[in-house]
This record gives sequence, C-alpha cells and structure tokens, in this order.
Amino acid sequence: MIDQLIEFFRDWGVWGLVVVSFTESSFFIVPPDALLIPMSIVNPSNALLYALYTTVASVLGGIFGYFLGQIIGRPLLQKFASPHIINKAEMMYEKYGAGAIIFAGFTPIPYKVFTVLSGAVKMNLPVFIIGSLIGRGARFFLVALVVMYFGDQAMSLITKYGAVTTLIVGVIFIFAFFIYRKRKVK
Repeated sequence: MIDQLIEFFRDWGVWGLVVVSFTESSFFIVPPDALLIPMSIVNPSNALLYALYTTVASVLGGIFGYFLGQIIGRPLLQKFASPHIINKAEMMYEKYGAGAIIFAGFTPIPYKVFTVLSGAVKMNLPVFIIGSLIGRGARFFLVALVVMYFGDQAMSLITKYGAVTTLIVGVIFIFAFFIYRKRKVK
C-alpha cells in the first residue's frame, strides 16, 4: 500500500514531494524521504532545492498539525494518555521549547506526533515554527548533501545508517541549543 502511494506521488514530481511533505507533518503516513532521496539521486544538482521544498512544505504541514492539535489534540491525548503524562509533556515543552521540536525533526518517531502534541499543549507558535524550520531543514538538507556527495550509494547508506545518523545529528543540535540557552541566560 505505502509503495503504491509512493509511486503515485513520485509521478507528480516536485508537486508530489510538496504534497507528501505537507501531509506527513500532520496526518499522512508516507515519509518525504521516500520521494526526496530518489528524486535527488536522479537529479543531484537539484537536491538542495528539493530539500528546500521539502522543508517549507513540512513546516507548513506542521503548522496545520499544530492547529489540528489545538482543535482535537487534547481530547485525543486524554484517550491515550493519563493527565500526569499530558502534564509532563506540557512541562517538557515549556522547559525545552524549540529544542524539543528541533530534536523531533530527527527522531524516528513520526513528526506529526510532535506537531499535534505542540498544538494540544499550546506551545508558543513562533517557537514551534522556528524549531520546525531548524530541525526539519537540517534533516532534509543533510539527506540532500549525502545524496550529492555519495550519489547512487546514498540510498543504501541512508537505509543502513540514516536513523542512527539523524539521531546523532539531533543530539548535537540539542547540545548546541542547550549551550546557547545557558550562555543566553548568563
């Protein structure tokens, strides 16, 4: 089923990439990497442009997911999580702000979970957008750069090491974020 959806959207080219990137950030199941990687391998000179399209569409879809979270997120959360867990999530978002969203852009957990949760716990929208731009942008541009550098080998490298690499890069971003916050407080 997912392979058929990927093929369907791949036939749309850039528009398919944009639609998948937008919808994946709020409710859809096809990850943008499934189109970004092969499109970048076929046309590596456009890989950075594809990463830009993917980032912008993903952030816009994330904003849509955020508003979905404001509308239906709290009742949905209450069906699946205890009030204690919901309060803990709210405290984490308050404490880590954009850092939580930046890290979310790199985790294997679907990004839509974080976008809807952000709206449900009423995270500051500009902070959400900035964190999304940094986290999602870094992830998709990293994929594009890997494709540009490794060419046809990129698909097997990303499949084999992608999850670990994105988590490592995510952790690096989080450490950089915490160092920035510590220096800003002083």
